[in-house]
Amino acid sequence: MPSKRSPYSAPGSVAPTGDSAVRVCILGGGFGGLYCALALHQHLGKISRPVHITLVEPRDRFNFTPLLYELLTQELAPWEIAPAYTDLLKHTAVDLRQDWAEQIDLAQRRVTLRQGSPLTYDYLVVALGSQLRPPLVAGSQAHSLPFNSLGDAERLERRLGDLAHQPTVQVVVAGAGPSGVELACKLSDRLGSRGHVTVVDRRGEILRSYPERVQRAAGRALGKRGIAVYLNAAIDGVDATGLTFGHGGQPHHAPADIVLWTVGTVPRPWLGGDALKPTPFGQYPVRPTLQLLDHNNVFVLGDMAAMPAPGRERAPLTAQAAYQAAPVVAHNLAALIAGRSLKPFVYHHLGDMLTLGQGEAVVCGFGLCITGRLGAFSRRWAYWLRLPTMAHRWRVLKHRLGLR
Repeated sequence: MPSKRSPYSAPGSVAPTGDSAVRVCILGGGFGGLYCALALHQHLGKISRPVHITLVEPRDRFNFTPLLYELLTQELAPWEIAPAYTDLLKHTAVDLRQDWAEQIDLAQRRVTLRQGSPLTYDYLVVALGSQLRPPLVAGSQAHSLPFNSLGDAERLERRLGDLAHQPTVQVVVAGAGPSGVELACKLSDRLGSRGHVTVVDRRGEILRSYPERVQRAAGRALGKRGIAVYLNAAIDGVDATGLTFGHGGQPHHAPADIVLWTVGTVPRPWLGGDALKPTPFGQYPVRPTLQLLDHNNVFVLGDMAAMPAPGRERAPLTAQAAYQAAPVVAHNLAALIAGRSLKPFVYHHLGDMLTLGQGEAVVCGFGLCITGRLGAFSRRWAYWLRLPTMAHRWRVLKHRLGLR
């Protein structure tokens, strides 16, 4: 008896019948790609056909980016927030290719890799995330540090080590968004009385897209630490001595031993020559099921996709959105392979969480707003629940509890 199809079915997209394994290729090992691969592995027992899952990711370690800031104050160890992919995937059917995806050929269903042989696929998942916005400010690339990966955290740690015996350390953070605020508070606590931290942003408020309660909590945390904040400030340039900006109609120069650049990210562009037209925000239109509009066998999720969100123009470019989309894509892949109906993705905003220094955070959601140490505990617990695998969560918990 034929299966009943929902409005989200995709006739003709099911892999050919036969004994050969269905080839699923997932590009990107972040919150979208890795979590999709892990969720799809859980579905394999419900699929009658063999499925071969390949995850393409150039890094050797997953980066749980929301907790990178805890490395600066040594509240967490690198292995806790950056476990090796080989450890996360060793008890799964996922084949890890540590390589860069260079080009996608939608017509030939092929992905070209930088180092290895090309991969052919029946189904493709694209979850390559975002990249730093191309620098428009003179000297910003040569004289500032980003903070978006474990490698960035390690470079900053080395720079802090170089300045360990300097009596004062001047830090300028470009950008008063979440990353800028979190970095400023953590570094202020790390440096203590030696540190002079300044935040500069062209916008008129900190955390512009966040609720007022979060903005107020962040403002109090910055003020308590004596962090200087310049808003409505146009950054003119960065050099070896610091950052130059205009404020109040006057030129200013903030001297700096370290300049941290947190001024925005943009979705990564599509790989290859396929004529896919992005939205004005640089994302790619998808169906409610997160399939590409003209390619039933290709899913795009995370920052690269204009994912639907009730009451919003689109889902935000956050780990939270990619984390929610990953199991939906895994479910829909399994459904396509098995000939079942697909389901739409619906983004649910679960609240906002920011670290505001060592042992301090703000957590707002569902009508509640928790700050201080209780906020820090709540944030850490919420993120612990979202670590990639149960085995890794248990290892971290045992370490935190002092168990062997």
